[in-house]
Amino acid sequence: MITVDPWEKAADCERALDAAADPDRHAMLERVRDLWIALGNEQSLMTDEELAEGVQAINRMHVEWIRGGQSVKVRA
Repeated sequence: MITVDPWEKAADCERALDAAADPDRHAMLERVRDLWIALGNEQSLMTDEELAEGVQAINRMHVEWIRGGQSVKVRA
């Protein structure tokens, strides 16, 4: 069972946006927040496995963006 709440993760990103002075970090946090919101909107239509895959994928992207050396493209 998934214990990660996409809505809480989106709220975490929103709070981090308030503190982000760097435009690139701000843009990255907006993208990650939007991904969490999209996952939250779709979670009732997903199996636990699909939700877990979505959580893992977003977390992976977030970590790669934070490291800064990776080029990750997300379609809006």
